[in-house]
Amino acid sequence: MEMALMGASMLERSWEEMLDSAKRHDIRLIEACAGGHIPKVHYDPIRLASDPVALEAFQRSVEDRGQEICSFSCHGNPLHPNPAIARSAHQDFVATCQIAGHLGVRNICMLAGTPGGGPKDETPNWIINSAWPMFANAYKWQWEERIIPYWKDAAKIADQYEVKLCIEPHTGDAVYNTQTFLRLREAVGPTIGMNFDPSHLWWQGIDPIVLVETAGKAIYSVHVKDVLVDERLLERDGIASSAAYDDWNSRPWKYCTIGYGHSELFWRDLIIALRRVGYDGPLSIECEEPYLTIDDSLAKSVQLLKNVMPISPPPTANWMVGYQLDDYDRRLSGNAKQ
Repeated sequence: MEMALMGASMLERSWEEMLDSAKRHDIRLIEACAGGHIPKVHYDPIRLASDPVALEAFQRSVEDRGQEICSFSCHGNPLHPNPAIARSAHQDFVATCQIAGHLGVRNICMLAGTPGGGPKDETPNWIINSAWPMFANAYKWQWEERIIPYWKDAAKIADQYEVKLCIEPHTGDAVYNTQTFLRLREAVGPTIGMNFDPSHLWWQGIDPIVLVETAGKAIYSVHVKDVLVDERLLERDGIASSAAYDDWNSRPWKYCTIGYGHSELFWRDLIIALRRVGYDGPLSIECEEPYLTIDDSLAKSVQLLKNVMPISPPPTANWMVGYQLDDYDRRLSGNAKQ
């Protein structure tokens, strides 16, 4: 495993300034982010896909610093009922596949998106299917007519460029928990994997370790971000608070720097859980923190990850492998050869 920086953490800085900030913290891997919901501050995937000179300069800016792009992020809503919004998100996605394929980057982190509740809807409709029986038909339409058909076609595009689509379970999106992720993956196939981010799971009541154990090798990429839960507000308002996104002090949960919501012990347990299912890829630091500066958040995240990340690859065997059991039995009986 190796630390990475999710570039969207520093959209107030230029692409080069973001790379330099990562380098100051000895971060070699970069998750490049633009398109969809993410403002095209650091780069425009459509421009890079159509301009070889610009793409070469983009690549050189990373390589000259001794860094490497480990993944791209293009978080949008290609299922949006507004055709212009959906088309724009899809175009960004296709362009991102093209530049990833050209640069040999194998993972694209994405959101599944949210369609309307029917063919005449004009706004996205996040349906919790278990809430009311009357939602069943709309929910069925969403999955069978919009979600699965789109992602089957998207997977074909990804396959052309030999990239994997790392869908991040995220509230407000069609894929937000274990069940919905597994449903999409089963319908589409292994081109769809998971971008695992525990911060979106805790406040739903999902145990991130259990999700890791369930998803297993379907986890293709990992974001590291924490959540601070205010138990008093949770007990008062529940997880589905109506507070505004940026009304941090009124929400029962808020994103935070790793270690500021859950202890270092959890992050140790998570590293081992990921290792047990075979994950050995980047741990992409995402700074989304209301009470610390970006620089403080990044420094604290790096410090904690250095404490919990293994230095060496997984061991190939435990200490007993290769030890002759018959010799072991003789030693126990006191008859072993000296």
